[in-house]
Amino acid sequence: MIFLDYAIYLVISMIKLFLFSVYTDTDFSFGFFILNFASVLVLSSWTLLLKAKTRRWVLLSLLFLHSTLLVSDIWYYRYFEDLLSVILIADVPQMSSVGGGFLTLVAWKDLLFFADLLLFSAAFLYFRNKTGTPPKKKRRQYAGAGFAVGLIVFTVPLAWSYLQKDEWLVDNPISNMREYYQLGFWGYHGADLISGAASLAGGSGLSTDQLDLLPDAIPEIEAAPIPEELPNIIVVQLESLQSSVIGQEINGEELTPHLNKLKDETIYFPNFYHQTHEGRTSDAEFLTLASLHPVKSGSVYTQYAGNDFNGLPAHLQLYGYETAAMHAFERTFWNRDEFYENIGFDRFYSREDFSEDEKIGMALNDKDFLSESIGYAADQESPFFAFMVALTSHTPYEFPEDLEKLDLTVYDDELVRGYYHTVHYVDEAVGEMVSDLKKRGLWEDSLVVFYGDHDSGLTQKGTEMAEDANAESAVDLFELDQGVPLFIKAPGSSGGEVNESVGGQIDIAPTILDIVGIDPPYLLGNSLMDDVENVTAFRDGSFRYNEFYYKPDLTAPIGSGSCYSTQTEEQVPFENCEDKVEEAAEQLRISDLIIHENALKKIREQ
Repeated sequence: MIFLDYAIYLVISMIKLFLFSVYTDTDFSFGFFILNFASVLVLSSWTLLLKAKTRRWVLLSLLFLHSTLLVSDIWYYRYFEDLLSVILIADVPQMSSVGGGFLTLVAWKDLLFFADLLLFSAAFLYFRNKTGTPPKKKRRQYAGAGFAVGLIVFTVPLAWSYLQKDEWLVDNPISNMREYYQLGFWGYHGADLISGAASLAGGSGLSTDQLDLLPDAIPEIEAAPIPEELPNIIVVQLESLQSSVIGQEINGEELTPHLNKLKDETIYFPNFYHQTHEGRTSDAEFLTLASLHPVKSGSVYTQYAGNDFNGLPAHLQLYGYETAAMHAFERTFWNRDEFYENIGFDRFYSREDFSEDEKIGMALNDKDFLSESIGYAADQESPFFAFMVALTSHTPYEFPEDLEKLDLTVYDDELVRGYYHTVHYVDEAVGEMVSDLKKRGLWEDSLVVFYGDHDSGLTQKGTEMAEDANAESAVDLFELDQGVPLFIKAPGSSGGEVNESVGGQIDIAPTILDIVGIDPPYLLGNSLMDDVENVTAFRDGSFRYNEFYYKPDLTAPIGSGSCYSTQTEEQVPFENCEDKVEEAAEQLRISDLIIHENALKKIREQ
């Protein structure tokens, strides 16, 4: 009875961790339970040194802090399917402008995590006069024993993993969730705190062997002769536009009639995917402009904006292009002012450069934004590269009632209705933009690209959107969640075609350079215009290759997972995916090394 309060604390802590797994639909095996129990012992056994009254107040405070972190992780996981990281401190200033979107992640049931405070307080009052405080020596013995047992149980599996040279431990890990399953909740956050502190302090967490990979991974960067004729290049990134809306009808009305029609004049890629992670829109921009993967925590824009990426804008400058970026929001939002300048944009047109006409959501509506952006692009000397980032269909999908044109009464979810209304409006904006380009004589001989930046965040299994798409299998859900449209209008082309190449946003820059006839710098992606089958990797180690989709098992060692046929949607023998598992992981590791070590600059300085 002398340490009953501590026993209650341990039980409540483990119940909350189990509840966390239920809320996030993540694995909670017996081994994972033992790992978490050991970490709780390591972190809390010191409280046994305290006198009973003081210890109970400390344990109550620890329960509150535990619940706060668990709920924060749940909210973050609901949107990103990942856990919070210390490095996200750099992103906190950006959250205020999109707060409405994050409020949709909060649920009343989350308050259950704080119910234990009442239970523990009640137990606190009940036992306050029924237990005494053992002698100091005995308290030390119990505290030491608890710490020792927890430390041994926690570290022995780690030591074994290290001796076995498990890649998640000895190499640069490619997924936070794999670390979570290997280290437990507190182990993950502890390791993240250490690595985050080292990163914020400017220290490198990379081994000598990893650094030695860089010279072999990065070839010499050379510029080819300038082609005789270079087209203007216009690239438009459309907010939250997923492939499922293309061709979709609601109550007999086309959701995206103008984009549907655009297939008749462009190359359409039905097997194209977003590869974004926690940076979402900024990740999509980075993938497109730098042809590198996003980092596993946070955004490149806020952490590595000053790095040398030798991206698409800077490379086009070598060939005489004037380059401009357009984004009708604050210049400093997500560090765009610094990143855009560093990656090679001559000019950045932001909120202050656009009119103060009707806003939809967080910025100027896309119709006016695209129209004014075309005007800015037309003022540049040819050849020019114009990169436009639209915003109307940004979460939480707020849309003026007087502009609604669709009958969406069949949907109960207000977010789904708002999303479809904004998408329909964005589709009209694209139609008006294409007409404007044709009137200005900028359509026929230009290279024009439209693509979606990421999914809507409404694609989870069981949602109205998933039911709309009849998405039940792993392949269906993957396609719904990762698929985004890509339209490319090549210079001088007039007809439409469908290109079945499998690719992602990392391949946009190489494809653009291939079409205009410019040799690329070092880019991790590949042109979608060749006949080579490439691995399209995602941040968690999953990938799409040929007719297969690989979904990793993050609870098991690297190389474990399921392989699916995208044709039959059935699970197929693992050997169909096995050869590409390491290739996808290596692609992510090389990208991380280049970003973390500013490797392109270092290689050029050698």
